[in-house]
Amino acid sequence: MISVAGASGNVGHLVVKELVRMGVAHIRLGGRNRHALFEIAKEVPHADIFPFDLTCERDSMRFCEGSSVVVNCAGPSYVILDRLAHAASIASAPYVDASGDYPVYKLLLARQTSCTALLSAGVLPGLSGLVPRWMAKGFDHPNNLSTYVGGLERCSTASTIDMLLSIDGKREPHGEPLACWRSGRKASKALRPAKNLEIPFVPDRVNAYPFFSIESERLARDLRLNNCDFWNIFAGEKLIDTFIQQMGGNFSEDHLAQALEDLNQAATLDLLGRKPYYMLVFQMDGIANGEAISRTVALRTHDAYRLIATTTALSALALVEGKATEGIGFAAEMVDPDWAVSVLQQSPSLDAFEIADRRYGENAIEEGKI
Repeated sequence: MISVAGASGNVGHLVVKELVRMGVAHIRLGGRNRHALFEIAKEVPHADIFPFDLTCERDSMRFCEGSSVVVNCAGPSYVILDRLAHAASIASAPYVDASGDYPVYKLLLARQTSCTALLSAGVLPGLSGLVPRWMAKGFDHPNNLSTYVGGLERCSTASTIDMLLSIDGKREPHGEPLACWRSGRKASKALRPAKNLEIPFVPDRVNAYPFFSIESERLARDLRLNNCDFWNIFAGEKLIDTFIQQMGGNFSEDHLAQALEDLNQAATLDLLGRKPYYMLVFQMDGIANGEAISRTVALRTHDAYRLIATTTALSALALVEGKATEGIGFAAEMVDPDWAVSVLQQSPSLDAFEIADRRYGENAIEEGKI
């Protein structure tokens, strides 16, 4: 039985749907809203409804008992932290967190627990680290990586709060604005925001903001890249302008609520009269089969939260099917990338999975589309 906390939330409900689509029949549905859980249970062949409050340690432990995997989709992450992961550990149940990231990782290590926990099992971070690891397996040695993530999308409360807190000047940093990886080491303030960029497979010209996350730094070190940079891309003007205004802010509860309102309003204005889309574009170059090539992989979805749910669900399935290593770490580094991409390519959450190769010294581009 896979137990999903936050099962009635924006991401949790979609995770349940993905698990059912992947063939998981017995799912425990956890959350505060009893009525919503009963409605979701209609879609699950064998549903176990478990209303509970994550802030109650006793309830959390009971929720985890008897689970083959515990999946946390509740948020925001800064409130949940490692509470449910600790309860899962006591119940000897592997744990998957749609977010979690570095602060939860440090807390779990400090407990010196022997549990297995896959953190950051979403899109950003998560898929943004997993796909490049899959790509790198096709190279004799990858040298450089540029990543572009974003598009036109709505904002959910929990994920937007987590994004704001990741750039909070008073909290533990999740990364460094304007930084990148150059000549095998991190370079601070090496990049600047860019406007009117044309990126392969992205339908609009976009504005981009560089942010070198802890995930990107781990990726650059693990793949021994020479250069690596990461860009948040925005197909509209309102959201990026509002996002930049928030950089370095210190978010008290009142300021956080106002910033959330401002970002939601900006995203809504950018979307007026346009269809939402969200993309991850990875450009990697290096040596493959003795040749110097540049490979672009692009993923497109019309709903970023559905793609988050797919990544979270496949991370849980990886633990059930033995496709993930044991221990405490990040899904992008612990789930078998070949297996994960093969599952991802079959998911209706993706509108396109495209690959294009360019060999240096040639004009021809070889393209593939899945």
